[in-house]
Order: sequence, then structure tokens, then C-alpha cells
Amino acid sequence: GMSAADSVTRMGQLLCRWAFSQSPQLSIYVGVDIGSISTMQLPNSKNRIGCYGRAVAGSRQLAEKSRQEFAVHMSDALKEKLVALRFLPMVLGTSNQTFYLDPFTEVTSNPAEEGALVIVTSRPSVSKPQENSINHMPFEAFSDLLQRHNVDLAKFSKGSAKTLQQFYDSIVREEKCYLQVKDNQLHRFVELVRIQLRFRDSSGRQRELRLKSVTSNGITRTRDQPLGMVISIGQKCTWEQAVERCFAEKFSLSLQAQKACFLISREHYRYEESRTNSETVPGMLTTYKTHCIIVQIRDRHREELLRMGLPNGDDFITERKGINSWTWTTVRNTQEDEIVSLLTKHGVNISAFTWQAFAELCDEVHENKQSTLQVIDDELVRCVQIVKVWLSASLLNCKHFLVIRTKEQKGRGRINLLSSVRTLSMRMDEAQTWQDATSEVLWKKLGIDRELQREGLLLHLAESRVEVEYSQSFPGLKTMYTISEVHCDIVNPQHFGWQCIGLPGATDFTFSRQMTLSTGEGYVVITTFGWMNESDVENTLELQGKEKPRLFDKSRSDPSEGDEGAAQVNDGQVARPEPCKVAGSDELLIKRVMEKTSTDWARARRAAEQIQNPSYTTKDFFDDVLKAFPELRLYCVVVDMDEAHPMSKNSSGASGKSTYELRKMNTTSGNRSGDDEFQRTIGALFTIFWLMRTHLDGKECFCFGLDSTWEVRDAENFKGDSQKEAEFAKRKAFLERTNWAAIERLFVAAGILKEEGGYDVDRMLAMLVLMVIHDIMKLHILRPTVGHGLEEFGGYASGEQIGDHDIALSYVLEICPQALPSFAGLQEELQQTIKFAHCKLDYNMGWLVQAEAPPGALFRNFRKVVLESIAEEGRADRSARDIAFYFVHWFADLAGAEAYPMAGGEKFVLKFPQPVLGSFVDSFSAVWNLGSKTETQVFEDYLIWRWQTHKPALGDVPSGAGAMALMRLVPMAQGDSLAVIRNFSKLSKDDKQVLSQELAMSGIANQHFQRDSFKETRGPAILVYYSPALMQKHGKEDPLAAMKLLADVFRKARQLWPLIDSEEDGNKTVVVRIDALKDYQNPIEALRHHERFALQKLSGKDGAVKRVSEKELLVLDKGFFHVLDLKQGEDPATQAKCPSFLRPNRRAGGFINFSSPWPFERRQTA
Repeated sequence: GMSAADSVTRMGQLLCRWAFSQSPQLSIYVGVDIGSISTMQLPNSKNRIGCYGRAVAGSRQLAEKSRQEFAVHMSDALKEKLVALRFLPMVLGTSNQTFYLDPFTEVTSNPAEEGALVIVTSRPSVSKPQENSINHMPFEAFSDLLQRHNVDLAKFSKGSAKTLQQFYDSIVREEKCYLQVKDNQLHRFVELVRIQLRFRDSSGRQRELRLKSVTSNGITRTRDQPLGMVISIGQKCTWEQAVERCFAEKFSLSLQAQKACFLISREHYRYEESRTNSETVPGMLTTYKTHCIIVQIRDRHREELLRMGLPNGDDFITERKGINSWTWTTVRNTQEDEIVSLLTKHGVNISAFTWQAFAELCDEVHENKQSTLQVIDDELVRCVQIVKVWLSASLLNCKHFLVIRTKEQKGRGRINLLSSVRTLSMRMDEAQTWQDATSEVLWKKLGIDRELQREGLLLHLAESRVEVEYSQSFPGLKTMYTISEVHCDIVNPQHFGWQCIGLPGATDFTFSRQMTLSTGEGYVVITTFGWMNESDVENTLELQGKEKPRLFDKSRSDPSEGDEGAAQVNDGQVARPEPCKVAGSDELLIKRVMEKTSTDWARARRAAEQIQNPSYTTKDFFDDVLKAFPELRLYCVVVDMDEAHPMSKNSSGASGKSTYELRKMNTTSGNRSGDDEFQRTIGALFTIFWLMRTHLDGKECFCFGLDSTWEVRDAENFKGDSQKEAEFAKRKAFLERTNWAAIERLFVAAGILKEEGGYDVDRMLAMLVLMVIHDIMKLHILRPTVGHGLEEFGGYASGEQIGDHDIALSYVLEICPQALPSFAGLQEELQQTIKFAHCKLDYNMGWLVQAEAPPGALFRNFRKVVLESIAEEGRADRSARDIAFYFVHWFADLAGAEAYPMAGGEKFVLKFPQPVLGSFVDSFSAVWNLGSKTETQVFEDYLIWRWQTHKPALGDVPSGAGAMALMRLVPMAQGDSLAVIRNFSKLSKDDKQVLSQELAMSGIANQHFQRDSFKETRGPAILVYYSPALMQKHGKEDPLAAMKLLADVFRKARQLWPLIDSEEDGNKTVVVRIDALKDYQNPIEALRHHERFALQKLSGKDGAVKRVSEKELLVLDKGFFHVLDLKQGEDPATQAKCPSFLRPNRRAGGFINFSSPWPFERRQTA
């Protein structure tokens, strides 16, 4: 029968024949490959289906790279799957991994039948031979066939030639070879496997098994060839199966023994074709199709190998079809001999190396070029280059670094929770630059594609240093590590492309990759990553006795991959529920999964009613919510392999879906597992429980977490080492410094707690339901497809699967709320509250507490949702409660973001700057009034409150020109506010006017600040992204210069985006990113010493500051770039007093002025 590979190959032949037969002929190149294929409905089309996957990409590449017209170009993977067409003669491609098949080559007999196989290649212009088959051909007819094709039978049986009977048997009876008729000549084809069976002796040299001679019928023939076996046509086996059969038949080794003793180096597999006149078959050209493979002996001391002359490598004989004499010969390898000589010469005992270690050393020196052996001061030193990458993102104005939490090596028996701070690292190639190595490690270990790296990262080399130690893998060999530490700053953590690494929520995620040792062994590395804020990194590294950010653990044998010294995984997680099996997919899979479930409302209400009962414990609460809410099982969904896609199962019973696809179905949008998402949900529920009990033990539970007996942890639980004790001190400080009363006021405002005491059980129950369901759509498999007659929902067209998990949940809540029984069972009023709290508000809390954004960009979408809610319900007081309800949800969700709920609110307690958290909590109350006040009024009220409550006191609240500038600059700086106020008055008239006007723009048409005299109706407004970071980082030492620089950014931005008198522009805000300034060591000094930064207009709504060279200045498009200049805003008299080296630098001839706007630009004032 024909396999799928046969069918698609045959189709390729027919396509080539058709093109060949046309008049005139049609040029055609055909590529054929095998692998996974997936389909998707094309956008904006109801019936068109697109295909993608490995097979599609592979066949397209083969067709594009084909060098033979009218030929089928196939991959080696497909060739291995051929059955009926397997023995067709093919031409080996230039890559040695592809093959070309003539479209007119035919199999003229069934290879499954006993007898010979004749293959004929006959194009239309050549007549076919009459002999199309020799099935069951008797010996006499076979002899006649040979003679008619000019084969001299007299040469058989002479010298080393076979007898004619032996040749007949090999063709007809044993099927060890086959014949092809071409140009009236017979050609013989033999397929075989050649095995280089090797071990490494005590001297470090490789020895290989070779057949020395064969004695049969009293005649001894010298062979001197490696172990091999002919693959007969009737066996229909792959080369791997032929290897197994070879060891079984020649050395009586079972398959189990082979797996224990041998390791196939698949990366050294190669396929060769050679044509020669064989001595054993005279008068006929023979083509040998040879599979060459290297097999390493794992342990030469195993008992099963004694019969093969091991462990010493002695000669031995076997008796099979005669007496076979075997010998172990030394493999001549100049490169390995050189290494052995170097090690021996410098006193390194090579016998202390394992054979795997020696193989890895040879491989990294000569093959991968990842290390060198050098003689330094008469000592042999292994030199290795390491790149260490610190990936960072500024989140809520706090810098976070990506660190490794755990690393599991499946296939090597290792699973570790790292006790020290570790980041990305990799060994570099000998000629690799640090930039290329950084790009490679980000791709290999995080899956960040090159385009996103180019567009979204800022790189700079922080440090290059050398560290020396003795290697544990290579005893006695000193290793010198040259370590390049690279800082990679993410430009925009909010970009959707960074969701795969847990941004912008700074959540943990996992990444798996397949690894292969130089020996050919494979294993999977599963790494869990997390984000740690800068201060915690510094403190942890200080406890480890390291400098920031150095991360080179000298206790490890290999700083790029080591795992020794790791701690045991802690048990800060709760037991998860029974998994929920699902199969297939449809418009609302979640409805089918949940249709037979119901909410246990008795236990749900018990959890809400008893939440403040002193005798009701966290364990009681957990048991109740786990039993009450069936939706929690959705986080533990698993794919039912017995039911999923039954029509696509292969012969082994495995699903036709690839491992990647199944894994993707079972993971979330942040590359976390469903179990991690369940733990995070329980953490959020625990946060609600604890914060409702701050008058009992809630504060202690939240800060210290619980032990395995569900009791609050105390100092005794953190004893053992300095790191744990420092953690306890930090938890205790959080307990003592947190404004718990402000958090309680938030719960009161949300309508959960009551001012007179007690609480609203129904709203408490609604909060529990929201926490249970809000992240279920992060699991890919549960996301619905837009249907129910809708043309569009949330930007997704009919028939499209919803990719955004928030929109996916909104779809379920709107279209089929009964799919979630806990939500459907609530009162309609509470359902509306949940819908409001869940919807996308596009609210950036950091923009408010740091006064970074104008009110239009900050509140427009938020207030739109609030007003829609008021229009539906007719009550403004409800909107204030629902906004506070949203903030409670936000707070609990972020507090439980770590997947270890038993450890307390770790995200806030250990990983969040407490002043920033305090500012967030304090800001909540300002936003509650968005229903009754405009965006600008709410923003102004908040800034007035910040000014009046500032410590130390700042005096009267400003009014008049510059009032909003002062009230926004103070929270931006978050430092010496009085110094900011003093230096604002020292600004030049021009700089002061720029800041006063730009910071008083609302970004909303016809909305103005009451306390400021500037009333501009035109737009757009300008949001300088990272302006607080600039003020905080560089304004501490020189606030005047920082404000001058900020003023010039606004000035150049206004030149690129001039004011336009239209309602559309009045409601518009342009975002200008200044990452290059805030991340630069000292941009102010750099500008004073003629470093150049330019503001580039990227689109109609955003721009960015970038560093430019003087050569780049000559070719910049002046319509899209403006160069920053600290001197432009100064008064002429002040500039005249400046030293000459600080004055604007003008090129001769006046063609370019590098330190002022382009000559033809006009300054525009609002």
C-alpha cells in the first residue's frame, strides 16, 4: 500500500509530467515535505481557508531552492516515510539532506511480493524496455536477462566475484538489492547502513569496531570495513530499525540492552550515494545508498559487552554465515590527538574525565568554537566567553529585572528553585560580538524574535570582566571566563509583543527549549522566569556578596548553564482541584464544559458571610470557595487525548496535533500554565479574605503568609540563613509602614464594608465571583469564536477566535452568561458591577500619581465607560461605588500575582516599592468622582490634594500662569519639591513659558484647568513618556537642568506637532518617548559636551528621542527630526556669558546649526 508520503510524492510526479507534456512546456519546480499542517479561516472571508505549518513552509522552501526543473524535490524526512516508492533511484541534493526524483521513474513490480524489483525510468521520448518485471523469475530466465543486457556471465565465480547463483539469490530470494533498466543497461542498487561503533579508552583516544576478515567455506577474505548491514527490500525498515537489527543479529543484543549500552549520535548522521564497478558483481555498475551513523558506547564495562572484546578493546570473533573476525582500531583524529597532547603535556590527568566530558571539550573547541585552550604562564587554560543579559522594564516607574525562578531539565532528572539571583546567560562563539550573542540568547531562551528586539530594546554593554576558576566538568583544567554583561531596556513594556514574557503585569512565565548534548543525547529545559524590582535585586545580590548587577556564581562549574547549589522547591501552593477534561473546540466550548455543573450557593454564601468570623480560618475559606465555584476547575483544564480530534490520530494512537499545539491549548496568554493561573487566582481570593480581616489576623497573614499547617508564619519560620532573615525584616517593615486604614476606606467606598460597621454580603459575594472568573479566558482552548449572528465583537469579525482574554470573557458575559453559573446566579445589579469592573478602562495609574499624562490621555476611556454605566442605571453614586469596586479588584489581583498564595501578598510585600503602593492607594479616592466631574476637574482636584498634603508643606496652592506646571512637576520629581519650586522660578522666560503652557494642556477640547490662566482650545496635547523618570533620576542633582531639558523636549515636540484649531486635534494627545534620555548615564552633561539627541516624529500620534552622531545629523530628514539643545531657551545675555566650548557649535558656512533648530524652522508659540 501507499503511505501519505508516497501519495504526495506521486502527486508531485504527476504535476511535473503534466507541465512537461504541455506545448510549449511549462516551467515548474515542485517541493514536497511532510509535517504538521494547520488551517485558519482567512480574515474578511467566510469560505476561504488558509494553511500553515511545517509541511507548508518546508515544501515552499524546497520548491524555491530546487535546481532541477521537472523534478520532485523532497526532504530527507519525507524520503524516510516512503513505502511503495522507497527504492526509486534519486539524485542527492547539494545539501545532502534533500533528494530529487525523476517524474517518469516507475516501480514495475510490487515490492511486497517475493521476487525481484525492477525500476524503469522512461520519458515520453524514450521507448520502454520490454522487460518490465522479473517477479518469480527462475534462474535460467534470470541468466538470460543478464545476457540480453550485455552482462558477461563468464566473469562470475572468478577471484572475489560472487557466483551467479549467489547473485541470483541476493536479487530474487533475499531481496538485498534491486535492478534498474536504463538505456538498455542494468544497474544494481544496494541500500545499507554503516555503523561507526566507538568507545573512548583510558588514554582518551577513540576506538572503533571494524570487521577484519570473513572466513567462509575455508576461504578467508580480508574486509577492513566498519560494522554494516544491507537493508533488504522486503524488510521495509528505516535505517534506525536496521541498526537495531544489526546489533541483534550479529551480537545477540536485545533492544533493551542496546538502549542501555549505546547512544546514537543523530547529529552526525549522513546519507551518501556512490557509484562503482563492484568486484563481487562484475560487468554491472553498482550504486551504494549508504546511511552513515556514529554510535557511542555509554559504558564499556557493562556485562553485555564482554562478548565484544570490551572493556579493553580486545579482538574477538563471531560465527554467523562463517567466521567473522573483529578488531577495535584507534580512530585517527588530529584534533583530538592535539587536545590529548596538550592536556598530558601540562599535567592534566585525562583519565579523570568522563568520555562525555572529553567529547564536549573537543566539540566546544573544534566544532562549535565556543572555547579555546591557551598556555598562560606555562599553565593550560580553557578560555570561555560568556554573555550575561539583564533584561529590564520600567513598570509603574520602578525598574524591574527579569530573573530565573526555577529550572527543570527533563531527561536529566533535575528540578530546582534557584536560591540566588540569576539571569539570562550563554556561552559565546569565538568570533561572536556581544551584540550578536545578546540577540541569540534572547531568541533561544525567551523566544523574542529579532524584529521585536530591534524595535523594542535599547542595548548597551555595562561591563566586561574576567573570572578564573577550576572547572568541575574538566578536573584539573583551569577555566578563564570573559564575561560581558549587557543591559537590555524594554522601550515600551505595554506593547502587546511583550505579553509572552509576562508584561506589562510583571507576572511569572515559563519557557521550554529542546537541548542536545554533543553526544547526541536530548533533553528539555523548562525555565520559570519572574520580574524583580531593582532594589530587591540589589539587596539580594548584596546578601550573596556580589555587586550589582554581576550575577556570576563562582560555585558553578558552568556559569551559563549550571544548576548546582540550588534549593529545593518550596510548597507555597495550595492543592488544585480535579482537572476538567475538554476536547475539540466550538464557538462556546466553555458552555459545553460547564453545562452539567452548578454553583454550591450554600458554601459560596458561607464564605461571604463568615469572612469576618474570628473562628473562620483561611483553610475554611479555601475549602468553601473550592467547593462552591465550579469555574475554578477551568484553570486546571486538560486536553482529553482520547477524544480530541479522533480523525487525526496516527497509528500509535497519538493525537494528530503537535506537542506545541497541545501545550499551547493548555497554557495561558502569558505563557504560564493553567495551574499557575489557578494559584494566582487563589492568591487574589486570599487577599480579599485577609484584607476583610485586618482587625483580626488579616494583616499578619497578608504580610508573612501561612505555613503548611495554615498558621501564620513568624520569625521562627524565617530562621536559617541571612537571606531569609532579611526577607522577614522586609515583611515586618511592610506590616508596620502600610496605611491599612486607607485600604479599609477603599473597601468602604466599594460598598463592601459599611462605615457604621459590618459589610454587604451580596457585594462581597460578587467580588469573590469576579476574582474566580476574571482570568479564565487566559487559557487558549477556552476562548470563544465570534458567532450568534454577530458581524463583529470587540474588533473581532464573525468566525474569528477572540485572542484578547478580557474581550473573550466580556463576550461570554454578554452573549451566554449562563455558561458561568456563579455569575449567572447573581442579582442583575451585581452582574452589572462585575461587567464594569472587568471591562477595559485603559487606565494607567502611574500616569496619575506621577502627573505624567494630561487628563485626556489619562481618563478619557475610563470616564466614557463610567458615563455609559450611569446612562444605563441612572445613578451617579453607583458609578463611584463601582469604580472603587474596580480598584479593590485591581489591588487584590496584583497582590496575588505570584503563583504562591500561601506565601502571602508577596507581590506587594516583597516586590513593590512601598511609597509607590502608598501613592496608588491614596489616588483611588480621586478617581471615584469621574461620574460627576470632568476628567480635567478630577485631575486638578487630585493635584491640589497632593499639594496640600505634601510633607514638608509647600505653601499655598499655586494659581495663575504656571500653576499646573508646578503642581505636575512636584509629583513628577518625587524628591526635593522645594528645590523644584525654587529652580522653576530660575528658568529662562522662554523655558518657563513652554512648561507652563504645555503642562496646562488638557488634551480634551473645551476643558481647562480652573487655577491656571492658560486656556488653549487647540491641540494636540503632548505626553512626555518617562518625564517623571527623567526628573527623578537626573533632577535630584540638577533640577534646573532637568527642567530645561524637559522644556526643550516639549519645544521640539510642538514644532513637529503644531497646534491645530479643530475638535479632533483638541481631543488628541501625542506621546513622546524619552527612553534614550532617562536611561542615559547623564544626558545633561552629554548635551553640554556636544553629544547629540534628536526628537524623531514616528507617526501622527507618537515620537521618540534618539541619540544621533554628527554624521547622522547631515542626512536627517528635517521634517521628522529636531535636535535637542539645552541653550536654546536661554536669554541672549546668559548665552553670551557662557564659555566658548559650551556655546552652540556652528559649522562653517552656516549650512547646519547643530545646537539649534534647523535654519528654515519657525518657532511656534501656543
